[in-house]
Amino acid sequence: MAATGMTTMEVKKINRHNIYTYIYEQKTTSKQNIVDALHLSLSTVTHNLKLLEEEGLICRAGYYESTGGRKAQTIEIVRQARIALGMGILKDTVHMAAMDLYGNVISKTRRELPFSADDDYYQNLGRLAADFIRQGNFNKNQLLGTGIAIQGIITSDGGAVSYGKILNHTGLKLSDLARYIPCKTRLFHDSKAAAQAELWGRKSLKNALVLLLNQNMGGALILDRQIYDGLDMHGGLIEHICIDPNGPECYCGQKGCLETFCSADSLKKAAGVSLDIFFEHLRQGDDTCKAFWSRYLDTLAFAIRNQMVVLDSQVIVSGLLAGYMNQEDFDRLEDMIIKRSPFPAPENFLLPGQHGALAPAIGSGLFFVEEWLKLV
Repeated sequence: MAATGMTTMEVKKINRHNIYTYIYEQKTTSKQNIVDALHLSLSTVTHNLKLLEEEGLICRAGYYESTGGRKAQTIEIVRQARIALGMGILKDTVHMAAMDLYGNVISKTRRELPFSADDDYYQNLGRLAADFIRQGNFNKNQLLGTGIAIQGIITSDGGAVSYGKILNHTGLKLSDLARYIPCKTRLFHDSKAAAQAELWGRKSLKNALVLLLNQNMGGALILDRQIYDGLDMHGGLIEHICIDPNGPECYCGQKGCLETFCSADSLKKAAGVSLDIFFEHLRQGDDTCKAFWSRYLDTLAFAIRNQMVVLDSQVIVSGLLAGYMNQEDFDRLEDMIIKRSPFPAPENFLLPGQHGALAPAIGSGLFFVEEWLKLV
């Protein structure tokens, strides 16, 4: 029944959306299941299924086992009917990922591309995106857009970088950065994009602090399944809490920020070798590497403990360094936090990130998928 005051067209749009969403959530279903679950007439469901199939959004995937009568056809969405792209920009590297409508990564790449806020860089970025699209055989109608995750605070309208000291790109406009990318684009803070990736893959997650242990450290805060921006778009940036006022100078101009102790670059600088070599030697039992790693985990545990006293939430360790950590490392970090905590630690409070260094790229693309699913 149509709600009072709703036009026929509005009712049709709602029915279409509800039918598609039900199929999406069930993953596999049948026409009769849709009729029963949504309390719609058989003719309404049949008509909408026909239209969705003609648009290439759903498909008949097979048959259910017979229960004595005619076998019911199984219905699923076409997972690659739409594709979202994500791009993670770092000082010297660009990560790209393509996701289907369930957020599965169907293609990914990593390219060396030193950042520079000039037209040469923008052209190279556009070529990288075009090559990635061509190699994936994605057509124009499939592409929802490209999310761009970058280090730096983004304006509330998503149109520019309002604070970008790492890459020296304060004031950079999305329109310039995306000038040569052949589809719609959006700009995101890399830590918040990583948080979006975690939200997508953890449907029961409610509150969490996300630590992005990339070349530079990042942080994001999830409250009631929403990414917290704060008053001026820098909520959750744990990397700039001061843990030693006499410590090393941070790129922000202050001294002793957590960034200077717990970024991947800080570990690499202290050890004097690449991360690959460092962790290879660490796993082989090298005493010097063990000492550096103990100091690193101890400092990270100290910071997490202090944040948990305030937030009382789960903590997700994501990014580049998370990809090097094994279960023993996570268990050790958890023990260090628990020993410092004034309160009993909740079960499963420390979680490894799901995507490592690719998290910002994946999360930035998933914003497009989430948006499309609300409107289809």
